[in-house]
Amino acid sequence: MTTMETKSNPQSFEVADGDSFGDLLSADRIRSRKKLKIGLLTGGYFEFWRMYPGLKQKVEQDGEIVLRRLSAKHTVVSPPLVDTIDSADEAGRRFRDEQIDLLILAYRTYVPDVYIQHTLTHLAGVPLLLFASQSRDRFDFKDTYEGVLRNSGVMALVQLVAGFRKMDTYGHLEVVAGSIHDDAAYRQIDRYIEVVTIHKQLKTMTIGVIGNVFRGMFDFEFDKTKVKGSLGPEVVNIQIDHLLRQWEQSPARDPDVRAMIRHARSAYQIDGVGEPDLEKAACLAVALKRLVNRFRLDGVALLCQHFLEARLKTTPYLGLSELHREGICPGVTEGDVIGLIMMKILKHLTGNTAFFLEWSEFDVERNGWMLLGHGFGDPSQARKGSPPKLTPTAEQWGLEGTGCSLELVPAPGPCTIGHFIEDAKGWRMMISGGEILDLAPLPIHDTHAFVRVGRPIKEYVELLTKAGVPHHAITARGDVCKELGQLADLMGMPQERL
Repeated sequence: MTTMETKSNPQSFEVADGDSFGDLLSADRIRSRKKLKIGLLTGGYFEFWRMYPGLKQKVEQDGEIVLRRLSAKHTVVSPPLVDTIDSADEAGRRFRDEQIDLLILAYRTYVPDVYIQHTLTHLAGVPLLLFASQSRDRFDFKDTYEGVLRNSGVMALVQLVAGFRKMDTYGHLEVVAGSIHDDAAYRQIDRYIEVVTIHKQLKTMTIGVIGNVFRGMFDFEFDKTKVKGSLGPEVVNIQIDHLLRQWEQSPARDPDVRAMIRHARSAYQIDGVGEPDLEKAACLAVALKRLVNRFRLDGVALLCQHFLEARLKTTPYLGLSELHREGICPGVTEGDVIGLIMMKILKHLTGNTAFFLEWSEFDVERNGWMLLGHGFGDPSQARKGSPPKLTPTAEQWGLEGTGCSLELVPAPGPCTIGHFIEDAKGWRMMISGGEILDLAPLPIHDTHAFVRVGRPIKEYVELLTKAGVPHHAITARGDVCKELGQLADLMGMPQERL
């Protein structure tokens, strides 16, 4: 990243101190937050229309209900009713030209599977969701055969998937069952659209890495090419000089630094952190925000300890906490790029910032873990009655003074713990549910959480230890274990369930 092409003169170049770079997307081209285009195929069978002249109109009205419900939240591409091979071909061409990201099959009557197979020839690689839907959710004992045909679409979906299995195609697809008026079914569809969204967004994300993992922390070593090929994001190494330059341009008198200090004083309880340490932490926090904005990062992984703390004589924990609180991007320490990707996924699926924690100590009586953090977290996720504190850091890695650490526990409730495993067998996704307990924080000058798990804790510890899971436990409030499993399927990745 040493040159850039200027907007004013396409032939002029300068060093990477400018506002844009030749090898980074400009801000207006970043697509990682764009909404998906959803294709909706409603189907029937032309032979039925001559048998029952009023049926086609009823089928089209049912399809309009599905379209209206989906269009209320999503951008939907919906061609006319597919009821012949020609209309199936036309639908496939339109979906292809519109570049849909997900295809929902919501048949109204039986449709020959050859029609849909023809549609799909235009849509290689597009995920499928089958909406096994009916105009009603109970039998009508006064109905006629026309009414039965009106709700025969599920039969065709069953036939379609049987054909997929014979052809060994579409090994992964999702199914949601319900009537066309079923709110719960539409919520399930919304959730799956979010899964497909984060799967697509991962492929356009850029993660900046400053430093490397500790020598010997093999569970966090990674191959950038494998990360891009298997998980999606591009990993960019950023020299510490870039951060140092932002640091030098963010002195304590800088207006943004003064604003950060005022915010810290009003938002946090400050316990044992003096003015010089707070100023240094605020300077680094502002420098870190500016670095993230400059490189347009979707996440940042730092090696703190002797790499960063010894250079800048403070800690980045206030800055990382504020990146999380403001929703700018997730950040991690110890160079855990893979954990950072899981944080991004869990934030998208739950709406809550994930916590960067470690498997620490288990409690037999509570059947749970105490998961230990790294001095930072999203303060907006803190337990009520236990306001987050800024404290001295619990570990001293070459800094001067006390440093600045965040002490908090997250609010109680269901949670999801996840990470990725890469070993000799390839990639797997670790998925675990749990419950964050309503316990006050320990006075340990660090972020932590108390989590009850769903199986006997000693059995859990044994399975976890044998599974080869990284020693970080990325944890977010909210139960999205099902959605994580769906994402793993989209990625073609086996699951490690604990």
